[in-house]
Amino acid sequence: MSQRRTESPGAVDRWSHGTFLAELAHCPDVVRTLLSLGTPRSYDAGEHLLIEGMRETFVLLLLDGVTKVTATAENGSTALLAIRLGGDLVGEFAAFDNRPRSASVTAAGAVTARRIGQRDFLECLDGCPAAALAVSRMLVRKNRWSVRRRGDFGGCPVATRVARVLLDLVEDYGEPQQGGVLIGPRLTQAELAGLVGARERRVHHALGELAGQGVIQVGYGRTTVLSLPGLRRAALLTEPDDD
Repeated sequence: MSQRRTESPGAVDRWSHGTFLAELAHCPDVVRTLLSLGTPRSYDAGEHLLIEGMRETFVLLLLDGVTKVTATAENGSTALLAIRLGGDLVGEFAAFDNRPRSASVTAAGAVTARRIGQRDFLECLDGCPAAALAVSRMLVRKNRWSVRRRGDFGGCPVATRVARVLLDLVEDYGEPQQGGVLIGPRLTQAELAGLVGARERRVHHALGELAGQGVIQVGYGRTTVLSLPGLRRAALLTEPDDD
């Protein structure tokens, strides 16, 4: 879980590794500009920040908290696509193409954000190459995630998909700890099951096997990776994904 941060436009804080604002840590003036845009918003647990199918074009710059990105599958079920933290940007697809929202974003707990209008957002990117580049990198990561998820559903056993999702979360949000890497977002096994497209009991079994091998340590909603090489072997990826 990201730590509580001030909303002061002049404040530049350390954002979780892998987030949009973390990409701009070397550009404090850009971060200050982004934090000055739009209006502050607060959301309670379970409240929708964005709703799939809605025609609206604002973006949300998350300041604090954890959100879940979900979409409706063809069979009518709800698929958990991703987790976004304070420092991340959501809603940018509609700001670029004016199409309906492709997914819903829901607060997993208390969340604060800045709601930025489409015009202000695009003008900021036009006038700030560093911000535009950070958005481009973020979009590439999101695309890689979705492509990998589609491939995993059809081609890999559940245990392999679990290991690959954990690797993705380490790469995006991993927090180095003594003896391992803590996965930043608090994820229940049900949420992890949603990410890998499997039943919770099968995910529970896969996590148990990884823990028994000394690859991970599982706590209440938190997972610490004790052996990255071991996790890559379990994911059938012997080297970091550098494509």
